[in-house]
Amino acid sequence: MPDQFGKAKLKRNQWIKNLIPGLKIRSLTSADAPELSYLELAIFSSPWSENALRGCLELSTVEGWGALDGDKVIAYLLGQFVSDESHLLNVGVLPEHRRKGIGRLLLDLFLTRCEEKEANTCYLEVRAGNLAAQKLYFQYGFMPVYVRKKYYPNGEDALILVKHFPDSIQST
Repeated sequence: MPDQFGKAKLKRNQWIKNLIPGLKIRSLTSADAPELSYLELAIFSSPWSENALRGCLELSTVEGWGALDGDKVIAYLLGQFVSDESHLLNVGVLPEHRRKGIGRLLLDLFLTRCEEKEANTCYLEVRAGNLAAQKLYFQYGFMPVYVRKKYYPNGEDALILVKHFPDSIQST
């Protein structure tokens, strides 16, 4: 039986799915790389290439999920799981579908998967200027660890954020 937070998350996710009738979430494969590369171009100033996306999705340590409106991917998330750590590699939502909770839905799915895989920590990089994403990550308990100077091709800094999973932290 889900805990109180789990029930709230399930209720919120159902609300999000009702917001966009027909919204489906499915696992991604390397065959999705061409479509994801078009999303990258529409979403990011420094998009990943089709080959980079394909290579990433072919790794046994990487899992990806896409949010589909009909048969069109409108958002996606890629995460990596190595040993007891997880890394949110990339998440993107088409501009016309932002602020509807789809990114939050994918993040919920990813963090649930982190817990299922017994990750102790989750890391991610976020642009220093992406305040909307930072706000979302902080709401989920991510905390800044350090700044990676000039991380992005345009010279923008990245904030490195970490989330510790309380049930996984060893008590001393």
